[in-house]
Amino acid sequence: MSLSFEARQKVTYALLKEMKKRTENPIVTISNKFDISKQTIYRYAQTLEKEGFIRVDRSGKSNVYSLSEREVHKSFNIDGLEEDVVWRDYVLPLIKDVPKNVLQVCSYGFTEMLNNAIDHSDAKKVYIDVTEDAVSIEFMIRDYGIGIFTKIQQALGLEDPKHSILELAKGKFTTDPARHSGEGIFFTSRMFDLFYIRSCELQFLSERNKGKDYLYEDLDKEDLKKGTCVIMEIEKDSDVVIKDVFDMFTAKDDESFGFSKTYIPVRLAKHEGEMLVSRSQAKRLIRRFDRFMEVILDFKDVTEIGQAFADELFRVFPSDHPNVELIPKNMSEDVHKMVMRAMSNRTIQ
Repeated sequence: MSLSFEARQKVTYALLKEMKKRTENPIVTISNKFDISKQTIYRYAQTLEKEGFIRVDRSGKSNVYSLSEREVHKSFNIDGLEEDVVWRDYVLPLIKDVPKNVLQVCSYGFTEMLNNAIDHSDAKKVYIDVTEDAVSIEFMIRDYGIGIFTKIQQALGLEDPKHSILELAKGKFTTDPARHSGEGIFFTSRMFDLFYIRSCELQFLSERNKGKDYLYEDLDKEDLKKGTCVIMEIEKDSDVVIKDVFDMFTAKDDESFGFSKTYIPVRLAKHEGEMLVSRSQAKRLIRRFDRFMEVILDFKDVTEIGQAFADELFRVFPSDHPNVELIPKNMSEDVHKMVMRAMSNRTIQ
């Protein structure tokens, strides 16, 4: 029985995704997944090769499949550069045929991140790479300026550039409030399937579909020690809609429908080998919470917290800021007990 057009499209796209992942034998993988003969899947692969979507290396014992790519590599002097012109002249022609929702995300994220480099990097040049294949679109924006984490560290007087990542994760932070809202990185990182920043030996990775944010430190790579590199990737079949992402971060009682709700992975407040035990750690975490109506605190991968940390976070801060609702989630049993203890000690003024 022949497949419908929609079914063939689904199988073909799944095959392309396996090829992008460099699966050892994508033909067999998709054949097993959809219970379709290997011969049929192989014919799909032949068609993809003829149409230029994939490349096939037949030099070994078995075929090796990879996706064909179209790329743009450009460098620009930052002085006088306008991000919308770069988007219109160099990026849009390459990706203009993708679904509307994906194109809107690409436009928002690319122009926001390029504008950040223009306005904040203190660099003379910026470099962009755009890579498009049958499955996804990837942007890289690179400069050799001061570095985003160092810039934030200096602006806030932070002890460690690692603390800058926590400030980015909260949102509503900018080193130039007269010209920027501080929303660009926050929302871009939640629209793209993958969002990655590396700078001053630190690396931050956010994966939308996995709901995870990671902090890495790499002391060995010389190319990380100056400037900032931002990488964003989105699959062409993504269902993300910009309006839905903005709505996710509007508090339920916010009649202005603004950016009044944020999400904080609490693990970003601790560094390797640390326990979250002190009031100073809690104070770093709650910095600028008063700019929001709701703060979701995700305790995933945090197995325990100290009494002083919990007291500062769940008793002192709510007492001083009764209009900010703290919403803890994914608490371990030990964390839950400490949070409940702190809450029970609140005094009614």
